[in-house]
Amino acid sequence: MYSKVINPEKDGRIAFNNKGSSARLGNYLEKELDLVKTPHGKVFFNNDGHFTKDEMVKSIDTNVKGLTADDDKFYSLVLSPSQAELEHIKNDPQKLRAFTAECMENYTQNFVLKAKDGSLKKLSEKDLVWFANIEYDRTFKGDADEVKSGEKKQGERKEGLQTHIHITVSARDKSMKITLNPRTKDKLRFSIIAWSEKNQQTFDTQFGYDSPKKSFTNQSKEAWNKVMSVERTLTTFEQKYGLPDADCIKIRSMAVAQDYSQDFRKNLKEIGKELKKVGGKNGLNSEQWERLGNSNPDERSQNMEQEKGNSFDLVGSFKQGFHFFKGAELAETEGKELNGTFRKAGNHLRKRLQNIQKSTDNDISI
Repeated sequence: MYSKVINPEKDGRIAFNNKGSSARLGNYLEKELDLVKTPHGKVFFNNDGHFTKDEMVKSIDTNVKGLTADDDKFYSLVLSPSQAELEHIKNDPQKLRAFTAECMENYTQNFVLKAKDGSLKKLSEKDLVWFANIEYDRTFKGDADEVKSGEKKQGERKEGLQTHIHITVSARDKSMKITLNPRTKDKLRFSIIAWSEKNQQTFDTQFGYDSPKKSFTNQSKEAWNKVMSVERTLTTFEQKYGLPDADCIKIRSMAVAQDYSQDFRKNLKEIGKELKKVGGKNGLNSEQWERLGNSNPDERSQNMEQEKGNSFDLVGSFKQGFHFFKGAELAETEGKELNGTFRKAGNHLRKRLQNIQKSTDNDISI
């Protein structure tokens, strides 16, 4: 399950520009949908029902009291279940709508808001002005490796289940007294990673899905911290330096192959210092890719299986296909489909967990 807050500067400056009216975005999203199959053109939804593009635009554009001309007026969110997750719920749009509403509840709960008296203020999904729509296809973009190599054509549909949800949410609550900015640099106010993890938990619980990351024992804390270290670094690369999604996907794949080794993480941080100076919109250069590829593995991880016997090896399980941060988009690595890897990872974890002395005190919920 991949949850994303779109950066207009990186993911489409025109369509996703959020400084003015949402009309341009509404037109863009509507074009991606099959209006023939949608009664009365009501392609957008929330907990109050279904709405036309014009109704969505009016609600978003009139909920801006207190915002200046330079302020963000709305934000674009994306929920991308993996192909395995979509298969699990049979690609059911009703279930996806219910799940989306829960994710928007998670969205509000993730904000840490302080009242004037210093107490914490709680909001719910009902305090938001938001609209969502479901898209069932993805197409290859012109800068995709498959298009550059001639394997695919620009605009060609991607294979398999590609269903995902676009959400447009106002930057102000319904009362127009509180600004809710999910792209804030203050991670104590809103954390995209925490929201993403909560959405994964919600999917697992709501649909009885056995994701590869439900819970891990204390023996895996060190390995989990390595993974999260890489994820935090990549979040910076993506949000601050504009590193393309394709590069982030490749780096994650390399991290798995390198067992998230200390040398790999060190090289990644050094590359981060370089990107801070020059930016990352053009991606990593050949020398940087070579540096990551030649990272030395940890001696301990090489002997982990022998040392731990039947104990749980999180990093090894990641090798079985743990790519939850990029969901469906990560089902493609270097042009190769990874269909079924989520199921394989789940089966792998269950078998390994049977050999562990389980203890509630040692469980880490993620």
